[in-house]
Amino acid sequence: MARLLLAGLGAIGGRARWVLAVGVMLALLLPGLSAGLRPFLPGLVVLVFAVAVARLDMRDAARAALRPRRMLRLAALVLALLVVTPAVLWGLGRLAGLGPEGLEALVYTGAAPPITSAAGLCLLMGLDAALALELTVVASVAAPFLGPAVVAALLGDAVPIDAWALALRMGAMILAGGTLGLLIRHLAGPARIAREARAFDGIGALAMLFFVVPLFDGVWEIILREPERALAMFALAVAVNFGMQAVVARGARGAAGPGRAGATGLAWGNRTVALYVAALPPDAAFGLYVALYQIPMLFTPLLMGRVLGARRNA
Repeated sequence: MARLLLAGLGAIGGRARWVLAVGVMLALLLPGLSAGLRPFLPGLVVLVFAVAVARLDMRDAARAALRPRRMLRLAALVLALLVVTPAVLWGLGRLAGLGPEGLEALVYTGAAPPITSAAGLCLLMGLDAALALELTVVASVAAPFLGPAVVAALLGDAVPIDAWALALRMGAMILAGGTLGLLIRHLAGPARIAREARAFDGIGALAMLFFVVPLFDGVWEIILREPERALAMFALAVAVNFGMQAVVARGARGAAGPGRAGATGLAWGNRTVALYVAALPPDAAFGLYVALYQIPMLFTPLLMGRVLGARRNA
């Protein structure tokens, strides 16, 4: 039975790029499933993070991250990620003549940390997963403190965010995911995890899909009722996600190898904007944007491999 399960997960892992792309479209068309999975969203975040942590040698990653020069570089990246980027996106939005809904979407995207599955996507694409994980962890810790200040400075009368509650929630999910990932790695063993890499690709792909499904709750009704608004939000989500990935990956390639540059671009374009959905009062426009933002995110392995410099055999 175990061999059959591993074989099935391996088959999914071998086709993970297509599984993610097709799965996110099915999520859009299955509103009942979206509503049913919403209560499990925090646990799914933990699972996605744990799968990525289990596949990495955290001792080596920690030793590399704690080097003084590496720490300074990582701090500079996080400041650019969470402070400079939302300011640039806000400025571009103003120049493009976007309304309040579009500007808010841009700022909240820029002020969000990378998705917890960034390392998993990097593993799937043959990019530097350790760098993506470092950037995700540090940015996730910093985001509750930097994010609200940046949002207030750029949007002015934006709804206040409970930064401490958000910090505690994010910290708890990161701690739980990291602990679970280390436990999985200890129980399974590094050798077995490396041997069953495709099965772990499959587990990671399924976890990412189940994570995004709850975000589509109620979205289909809005699309049918206001198709033009939905199309505009989708175009904005694609432009922001793919645009940031391409610009950052190409810009970083001169200072880093393809694997590191691609991982940086992937983390920069794919953000956990859904964290702000939980922190803000219900907002149909923002909820629509966040849901549609998941589509380019899960199409990243299929469409952005060449731009990010992913290995073809990954």
